[in-house]
Amino acid sequence: MMKKLMVIAGSSLISLVLLVTLSSRSLSELLGYAKATADTTVGQLEENVPNAIHDQKLRNDIEHTHGEIIDRRVKLNLASTEVRRMQGEIEQLESAVSRRETILTEAYPALETAAQDRLTEVLFAGTKWLPTELGAEIDRLLMEQDRDERQLSIRREALDRLLKSVEQGSSAIAQMESKLLEAENDFQMLVVRRDQAENENELLDLVAAAGRSGKTAAAHLGTNLEGIRGDVERLEARNEARRETVPVGTRDKSRLTQAYDRLERLKGLHEKRQAELNTDDTAAGIPQLE
Repeated sequence: MMKKLMVIAGSSLISLVLLVTLSSRSLSELLGYAKATADTTVGQLEENVPNAIHDQKLRNDIEHTHGEIIDRRVKLNLASTEVRRMQGEIEQLESAVSRRETILTEAYPALETAAQDRLTEVLFAGTKWLPTELGAEIDRLLMEQDRDERQLSIRREALDRLLKSVEQGSSAIAQMESKLLEAENDFQMLVVRRDQAENENELLDLVAAAGRSGKTAAAHLGTNLEGIRGDVERLEARNEARRETVPVGTRDKSRLTQAYDRLERLKGLHEKRQAELNTDDTAAGIPQLE
């Protein structure tokens, strides 16, 4: 695999050298064209990327920003711990300098008295000292005092710088969180608005298509029903026309026979009834109307 990569890289390098050698353009100009081509290609790819990929990229960017904020908060917490440690060291140095300063302040009268009275022993801090020994001890304390005061000044300056950095870091993190929250809200709102706009666009396309040609689903069903209705009407008209052309004897023989029989029966019943009425009238002596 490594050998293949080396071969591909070597081939590309040789192709580039040949291109520069054979071309009248300079290397920087060719590199400029290559960069412009790459930028154009990337731009075209970004334009053709589906919305789902854009959305996922934005979600990944938001998650990455969340991770950065967490990392910065961890560093800020470590810096806060360092602040507390430095404050403790400064307090210790301040206490040591203060105690030593008290001792040195009390040493001055003792040394002054020893020098004026030419004493061979000096009582200082509950201990008897030779003047030379006390002087050496005072010199040591003065050197320690100078050293601690310098350390105290350096640590105070470092603490001030660290406190400013912590304050600036806290402000920066707060701004990042505010911008990230705003970006998340904008992203969610824009996704909802885009979905609504796409749905509205589809509805508008449907309405526009219906207005232009009536090619909606309901209109298509209506067209099919109209076609079936026309077929039914044509078939019924055809059957009616054929019915009129069929011979009467062949077409209505049974129905005519039934109607004749019905009339004959009704006629018989009517004549029977009339005969009965005439008989009743004759028996009652009612003259018959001629």
